[in-house]
Amino acid sequence: MSFDGPATTRPPVALGCLLAAAVAVAIAGIFAFVAVFLDSGANNGRLTLEPAEAYDVGYVEYLSDDNIFLVRLRNGEFVALSDMDAANRSAQSRRCRVALVAINEAATGIPAETLRSRLSAGAEGTTSVFREACFGAVYDLAGTRLDADGRNLDRHPVGVNSAGRVIVDTSKRECSERTGTVSSVAASCSQ
Repeated sequence: MSFDGPATTRPPVALGCLLAAAVAVAIAGIFAFVAVFLDSGANNGRLTLEPAEAYDVGYVEYLSDDNIFLVRLRNGEFVALSDMDAANRSAQSRRCRVALVAINEAATGIPAETLRSRLSAGAEGTTSVFREACFGAVYDLAGTRLDADGRNLDRHPVGVNSAGRVIVDTSKRECSERTGTVSSVAASCSQ
């Protein structure tokens, strides 16, 4: 039997399969890169830190690249505090960042008993506080104002991811203030 139609050439099946496999690998590589990039915290305001169990109760670490203090309170809760208070953030002249100091009159200018009587529940029993030198404001390790009523240190949300690592969201701020005997009332983060 003869066929007199035009001769057609068909590409080998192996070439088509190889091309499909190469495209699938390239797409998978792009998805893997995007997932790793986003999980790394690059440009998304999220810091991925050590596993939670690496931080003892009472632990305080200054993360200078992000201008925050990571604190693990006595109840096991983590807080991430801004190192600049509201007064310094709005100051037009010299600005001071808070620093960790001993809870004594020599370091703070305020009697230790006065400061201890105003500690928030999360900071009771601590031996250190935060103080800024421009205005003399003093805050406990939970960020609560101790020397007077007014804005507390701003917080950044903290959580623990599925791998058990501490995550800080530096793209968001949570603001509060001390008023009378109430150590924390929600406040606007307008500054």
